Amino acid sequence: MEILSNSHFYNKDFIVFGHRGVPELCPENTIESFQKAIDLNYCGIELDLMQTSDNKLIVHHDDTALINNKLTPISELNLCQLHECYPNIPVLEDLLDSIGHKTNINIEIKSQDSRSALMVEKTIKLLKKFNLIDSIIISSFNPKLIKESKKIDDRFATGWILGPKNLYFYSQWKIILKYFRVNAIHVNHNCISNSLINQIHSYNMKVLSYTVNSDKTLNELIIKKIDGIFTDSPRILKISKSLTK
Repeated sequence: MEILSNSHFYNKDFIVFGHRGVPELCPENTIESFQKAIDLNYCGIELDLMQTSDNKLIVHHDDTALINNKLTPISELNLCQLHECYPNIPVLEDLLDSIGHKTNINIEIKSQDSRSALMVEKTIKLLKKFNLIDSIIISSFNPKLIKESKKIDDRFATGWILGPKNLYFYSQWKIILKYFRVNAIHVNHNCISNSLINQIHSYNMKVLSYTVNSDKTLNELIIKKIDGIFTDSPRILKISKSLTK
């Protein structure tokens, strides 16, 4: 529904993201894992963004961490506490400095608490610092964070993530997509159908599917004319290249 810049990487024919890097080969959401995806020539990487109690943006999926044998919310831990147990968790700024200009990046902003909107603002500030726009897509399950991104700077492409729990929005898309100004839809592969893809394409938007780790699922999605996938597997990357030439 929102028009992408002609130079944006989502205008490529078929997109394959390394889901949290290449977790089949390296620990997920680490610079090592993201560098491996770059070395294997993925179209881009996908990472998860959280915020610590001292307002540091970190690349981490779960909203809790095991500290002293106790699961504690990330939002209640500061960066030093996290790094004592998880030294490989990257800070977003360090990651962008290291590999920001080497690949395309899908930044999934996790919805934590009332400070989530601040995460969007800080993320965009960092992306501008490193002059990263057309190689970035900001995504979230929370459409309010997508709207916040567009409000701050509408040059950044956005992706709304859908799964079994929020697919009910399907019947109200025409209103919702216009309001939240979404560029692409990222859908759980178990929820994909021909009609869903056709409807998304009717709004001139890309539709990508996560997390695709089997040949059978990949083949079915390509037949349905999916625009791209997120995968843990370098084997799926290789197969997708041969099927989408």
